[in-house]
Amino acid sequence: MDKTDTETDETIKQIVESTFNMKAHNTNYFLPVSYRYDGKYPRTNFHKANAMEVEFQVSFKFDITQDLMGLGETYSAAYTQHSFWQLYTKSAYFRESNYNPEFFVTFPTDLSGDMYGLKAIRVSFAHQSNGRGGREERSWNYISSSFTFQYKYLFTELKLWTSWNSALKYNPDLLDYLGHGHLKFRLPYKKHLFEVKLRDVFDSRAAMETSYSYPLLGRSDLFFYAKTFNGYGESLIDYDNNVNKVGFGFSISR
Repeated sequence: MDKTDTETDETIKQIVESTFNMKAHNTNYFLPVSYRYDGKYPRTNFHKANAMEVEFQVSFKFDITQDLMGLGETYSAAYTQHSFWQLYTKSAYFRESNYNPEFFVTFPTDLSGDMYGLKAIRVSFAHQSNGRGGREERSWNYISSSFTFQYKYLFTELKLWTSWNSALKYNPDLLDYLGHGHLKFRLPYKKHLFEVKLRDVFDSRAAMETSYSYPLLGRSDLFFYAKTFNGYGESLIDYDNNVNKVGFGFSISR
């Protein structure tokens, strides 16, 4: 078979299999039950919101290139969308969606394969907004650094961020509620995965998010997924409201 036929076969394979070099970035989940058990949502475009809604997140990344500086680093682009859908109201509208494109570079710091120490450093340039205009517009640009540590089976991420340029003019007190960083713990145990994310734990505007996942139907790409959130900054439209909620559903990545 000549080179032309080989290249044609590869093109056909890409079409038939719909292959592309995408990977999960943050967790991809769908929660048909997401219930705010404390407080109320503000009205959105004159719509009254129910305490029960659907919540989902889509998040993927594309690794662009590697090792330009000879440090084994990976250059990636990513996109995350976090949406809150008032499916159980008469109009079934989207109460809020947050859009988060980013570009980041990940530097591996330990290639020995042991179970201790600093594993990676990531530097990111990102934007986040809710795509609205006027009084309900929420957006900001930020630079962040993440440090991932491992101690046996416990993984810890320390993420620090700061805003840049004038995007905070739409919500000048945003960082008073989001703070400047978070701690995230991930603990796998057999097929179980437990996660806890803490932000500004010593402040009255703190937040805590927990999640649990377990494989469904014997598959490695479908999981039962449960999630709680308590505190400020769950979404951009609610950044200055105290949100207490719990959700159940499934995820297709961890």
